[in-house]
Amino acid sequence: MKAEYRVLGPLQVLLDGEPVTVPGGRCRVLLATLLLRANEVVSVGELVKRLWDGAPPAQERAHKTLQMVVNRLRQALGAAGCVTTHGGGYMAEIAPEQLDLTRFRALAEQGEPHAALALWRGPVLADVVSEPLHRDDVPALLEEHAAVLERRIDQDLTRDTAVLVPELRSLVQKHPLRETFWAQLVLALHRSDQQAEALAVYDEVRGLLARELGVEPGRRLREAHRQVLGGEVPPDVVPRQLPAGVRHFVGRERELARIGAAVEARRGEPVLISAINGIGGVGKTALAVRWAHQHADRFPDGQLHVNLRGFDVQAEPVDPVSVARDLLIALGTPPGAVPSSRDALLTAYRAALAPRRVLLVLDNARDAEQVRPLLPGGTAPLVLITSRNRLGELVTGQGAQLIDLDVLDAGQAVELLTGRIGTARVGAEPGAVRRLVKRCGGLPLALGIVAARAVWGDSLTTLADELDQERLGALDVDDDPATGVRGVFSWSLRSVSAVAARVFVLLGLHPGPEFTVDAVASLAAVRPAQARKAIDELVAGNLVETGENGRFSQHDLLRDYAAERAALLPEAERAAAVRRMFDHYLHTSMRAAAQVRSVAADPPVPPPVARAVVVPVAGLAAASEWFEAERATLLRVVTHAVGEKADDVAWALAFSMHLPVLRSGDLAAAKALNLQGLAAAERAGDRWGRARLHRACSGTCIAARELDQAERHLLAALALDEGDDAAEVTLSRGLGQVHVFQGRPDRAVAALLAVRDKAERVADEVERANYLATLGDYLGLAGDHDRALAVGEQARAVLRASDRAPGSVTCRNLESLAALHLRAGRHAEAVALYEESIGLLRSMRATYNLAHSLVLLGKVHQEMGDSEQCEAHLQEAEAIIGDRDDASSQDVRAELNAVRG
Repeated sequence: MKAEYRVLGPLQVLLDGEPVTVPGGRCRVLLATLLLRANEVVSVGELVKRLWDGAPPAQERAHKTLQMVVNRLRQALGAAGCVTTHGGGYMAEIAPEQLDLTRFRALAEQGEPHAALALWRGPVLADVVSEPLHRDDVPALLEEHAAVLERRIDQDLTRDTAVLVPELRSLVQKHPLRETFWAQLVLALHRSDQQAEALAVYDEVRGLLARELGVEPGRRLREAHRQVLGGEVPPDVVPRQLPAGVRHFVGRERELARIGAAVEARRGEPVLISAINGIGGVGKTALAVRWAHQHADRFPDGQLHVNLRGFDVQAEPVDPVSVARDLLIALGTPPGAVPSSRDALLTAYRAALAPRRVLLVLDNARDAEQVRPLLPGGTAPLVLITSRNRLGELVTGQGAQLIDLDVLDAGQAVELLTGRIGTARVGAEPGAVRRLVKRCGGLPLALGIVAARAVWGDSLTTLADELDQERLGALDVDDDPATGVRGVFSWSLRSVSAVAARVFVLLGLHPGPEFTVDAVASLAAVRPAQARKAIDELVAGNLVETGENGRFSQHDLLRDYAAERAALLPEAERAAAVRRMFDHYLHTSMRAAAQVRSVAADPPVPPPVARAVVVPVAGLAAASEWFEAERATLLRVVTHAVGEKADDVAWALAFSMHLPVLRSGDLAAAKALNLQGLAAAERAGDRWGRARLHRACSGTCIAARELDQAERHLLAALALDEGDDAAEVTLSRGLGQVHVFQGRPDRAVAALLAVRDKAERVADEVERANYLATLGDYLGLAGDHDRALAVGEQARAVLRASDRAPGSVTCRNLESLAALHLRAGRHAEAVALYEESIGLLRSMRATYNLAHSLVLLGKVHQEMGDSEQCEAHLQEAEAIIGDRDDASSQDVRAELNAVRG
């Protein structure tokens, strides 16, 4: 049975999730007092004072009455009882995981203020009537809460600051003398472009402090004021990516000291702590994250963490170029501004890191080749690397230091168990503890699993007996704890419910790296609520790890073990589970893709099989968020589908993902995905899929300016789509774009005019408007200005009448018309059209298109003789493209240089 205790709100006791009634009066005061000092002996004298508010009856009567209160409380709690008697007092003996206050403090220490604050349910112990409790204990808890709230707001100040203003206004009213909240309000207003209001708030708090305390504002308030006056707006994004640390971290003092000493001795050189190395499950990540959390304040520009998945049994290690792209975005580069070529991307990544005081944790690296492209230059960043391999090449090449991490010794292992299950239980069964420690081989991963079972299970002796009986001879290797620990996994798996055990095994069929409740529900053919309950069981048993945004993952060794168990399932059961998982991802991706595309184009695939969960994704924002969260998993699912010979899934999923992946700026991933999907469609013999994947390949090639390849794919798609008017019109627009990039606008016009009759027959108004806007643009480029203006205005009328006109089409139409008005000398009309387009591009965050449009607007102002406005627009465009050398940036830079002459 599992008991939980809650004090961060009304007093609650839960047993297996069901509430246990705690008697009122002194029973509640007694339990609350003991829980606030969990695992500490509270003397009888102190409890008497607390229960009688400093005015107890005669000593003998008070002690007898206290004993009666304790007995009544124990009877009420039953199996959830935690009150133990010790010489001269009583103690609430509980594991840290059982008490919300302990979890709150651990999460706060690990740098997870959002998760910590989520544990608060209302006024602390509001239903416990005790003046001493609320006078002596509760204020300290409220101070802890306020301090963690400050840290949470500091993190949020790097994101959407405007939404913080109402919350901070409320907080400064509740805490009028707490300067941090005032400073945060000043910064939130400043970063929301409310400078005047920010200065007014500073004046308000300055007057308040002078009246109430007779002091001037402190350092943080003064610094916030200085930023407002100086117009300084720190980078919008300060990444805080460190995962939560291990709650019961023991030992490793020597290794932590070595990292610290290396940092102190840097002397202007970047330090690489590579090869925090050792076998799987030994605690490499825990060590790196522990040091990172302890010293996070040394890296004010952020802390980055990436799992390189160097030893993932079901997939290849993560491509460093993909990692660099994601880290660039985390550092504030818009996805559309990420360079497409490998060299340019890595150059931009290193340039972004070099001046920043950033801590970069490269976790679970396969080898030096995977790590080397991600090593920054400069002297500001610090890199911690973990790997099962020693990565000795980095010692000679980059001067890295090696830290070999061994298993815990017996004393440290006992200390870890003590922290998890309490001193009393460990001290009561020393023989069983020694047996458990020996069986775990000193691996923290295994010890954590044993401790999780011990928290809710039988006596330690019973657990040790069970574990001794677990024999996996074929899998156990005496000299390798990482493989011998499979016995611990098997034993732990037998302690959870049948549904949870089945979910664990079926997770061995999931390609990772993360999974959601809906994916698990599909795998196991259960309702999402049942899947969530099973996952919670596995999390409680340390068999699954909780991530962000409702996502979960597993340690590499546990993934290996799950895969081994899944391979033993009957073929029919395995195939059915995999198909449900495929349909979960495919049909959810199709729903999300329908929100991204302007024209409906769902692949003709069968409906999802029974028990496959299809997530409803409504709206463009929700679809974009889903694709971004699932991108790494979806790419693996496509590869997994190819491996399972499910080509129908592979090509359809690749098609539905094409636009989101392309728009993410990761051209390498988009190209590989499209080619993989095209090959699957060809193997499946699906004509529709082949045509759409050729079209997707052409879009990626155009973005990369691989124009010959783009034309080949478009012609192949045209041959497959012959007779489909809408498809031929769309593909002709693509061919026209290729011709324009090749410097042949006349051929672009010819390609579009050849399908004009078909375009007029297309039922979809957005596609018709798209065709007209494109034709008008190409006519203008070919010099036929009068026809271009007429067609462009026709397109504009259709777009204005549509409530679902794509922004990209509208912008192209506006700028084509602006260019025509400019040629005719109508500068005011051109400026108005460019400004309308630029406003739309800003809202779309279309970075490169925005830079291009700013140059064009600058050119108009130059012709009007307004050099100041011209230069302002050119400088903004220059700042957007920076020193990137991808094709889009090169185009903008050439246009910019032409304007400047």
